[in-house]
Amino acid sequence: MGRILDLATNQGFIGILLGVGALTYNLSLYSEASRNPFPEFFIYFGIFIQATSVTLFVAQLAHSEPGRVQQRFQLFFLFLLSISLSFTRLSRYAGFSGFDLIRENSVLQNTAASGFWDPALGASSPYQSSLAITVLPTMTSAISQVSASQLLLFQTFFFFALLPIAVYAVVNSITNDSKLAALSSLTLALNWFFFGAHIIGKTAPALLLFFLAFYALTGKEHSVRSLGIILCLGVAMSHYTISIALVFVLVAWLVISKIVVPILQRLPFFEKSSPIQVTVTPLLASLALVTLWLAFAAPTILSQAFTSIQQVLFSISHLSSGPKRADTSLAISSAAGPIVTGWFDFQNGLIALGALLFLNRYRRGLTRGIFATWNLMGASLIGLLGAWLALPYVSVAIESTRILAIILPFITFFLAGLLWRIFKSHQSLWKGTVLVLIFVMLPMNLMLPNQERNSLYHSRDSLPLDARLDVDSSLIPNAANAAVAAWVNSNVPANKPLEVDSVGRYAIITAVPFPPKLGFAQEPSPPYNFSRYAILSSYFVDHDIWSTSILGSSIQVTADPSPFFSPTHNIVYSSSVFWVASPP
Repeated sequence: MGRILDLATNQGFIGILLGVGALTYNLSLYSEASRNPFPEFFIYFGIFIQATSVTLFVAQLAHSEPGRVQQRFQLFFLFLLSISLSFTRLSRYAGFSGFDLIRENSVLQNTAASGFWDPALGASSPYQSSLAITVLPTMTSAISQVSASQLLLFQTFFFFALLPIAVYAVVNSITNDSKLAALSSLTLALNWFFFGAHIIGKTAPALLLFFLAFYALTGKEHSVRSLGIILCLGVAMSHYTISIALVFVLVAWLVISKIVVPILQRLPFFEKSSPIQVTVTPLLASLALVTLWLAFAAPTILSQAFTSIQQVLFSISHLSSGPKRADTSLAISSAAGPIVTGWFDFQNGLIALGALLFLNRYRRGLTRGIFATWNLMGASLIGLLGAWLALPYVSVAIESTRILAIILPFITFFLAGLLWRIFKSHQSLWKGTVLVLIFVMLPMNLMLPNQERNSLYHSRDSLPLDARLDVDSSLIPNAANAAVAAWVNSNVPANKPLEVDSVGRYAIITAVPFPPKLGFAQEPSPPYNFSRYAILSSYFVDHDIWSTSILGSSIQVTADPSPFFSPTHNIVYSSSVFWVASPP
């Protein structure tokens, strides 16, 4: 028995186990996009082999002695795991998928074809403001002679794979605890909202720079803080949404250190808490550079941000009023199902519980210095997420799941700290409980209990009708999209906006070149007024389903397509998937 335990916790065995699982998992996913996919068993086998290796890694971590050899093994393991999971979507769909990544590629193609970056096109799309998806892959392509689109795909998923490694390095630096750092990195890499929910080209480098920029700004050396200012500008040049999140963090840091903490320290309950240090000059310089770049390259974003602030203030006084998303759950309900949605809520609840644990340690004066700053900033980001779930307007503006994906690198150490404290207890039951939680994290975050409705595991044609509609309206582009988009782009007048459902909208977004010549409007119900051109999908024509999709929330209504095929209305284009109706 002792030899078996020694083998199970051997670094080489754990690494080989992870490598076998990662290879099996990604090859099986890649085969799903081919004509001859592997049997489903291989995907499940790859998932459970990786989950087993992760569990053994944590068990080995608990009994290992700190040292360079151990840290090198931890970094190797975490990087291999991060590569395997961050490449999930790329392996499964073998190219561009979703909304944003496809639109980013169209912006990139315009830059690559013209040979220069045109900031004036920011008025057509804020995506143009991102140098990470325009200039960076274009320049790298010119040097390497590799397709800019392929480089965009690779850099996107590679930058995401680097983020858990950055978390390891930062947590280890501010806590001097490599085990907590390894567990923080691990829980980030295993979280669906990190590797599966919102992987976008401009988000990948921006989120990495955001995390490193804040770490640099909290540094003690002047040169490190100066580097933080430059990294903040890099965040703004990469992604406007992440740069707005950066602005929130910097402003919150200033308010907490100068106003909130001094007030709390006057209360007996918080009298032992330590002050939070902030150097104002680099913080203000960072805010100024971010604002100036957005004003130059993405002016519409600033105006939208100010409007959002006004709406948020209005929403605070009218919490029950205003529009709301159809679903503000921290899950992707159509793909997750009730079991996995419950798991997501439980997992997020553990993060919140860990935050309370760390805040209590701060209140008792047990946490000081830079780590105390990270504690309070992580808690403020959880508060931001809570506002996104509670306030009507902001829940419509940006998905709460995207906010969770942005803040995860800053709060994952809360979950790691909670699990590590439980694991270090002397009771075997609690140790076993933590290991079981670690083991189920991967299959649950990969939504395995609801796999029959998930395109990750099944081809499009084998999914139920409503799940297939979700795929065709938000995830996988196809040849029919390109065909109908090419036809309308050539034959519909530019001053005649199209009316579409969610499937038609996805076709236009994925296939019309940038900058677009055509406008379109996604209608909540069939446009029976017949005043504009309309794209009708097979779901409407063949199944009487008209669908709309906004920020991941899908609404489907039953409707009659026959009026569009009356003699007084013209069908000017038809295929097995799309019909185009012109006004009479």
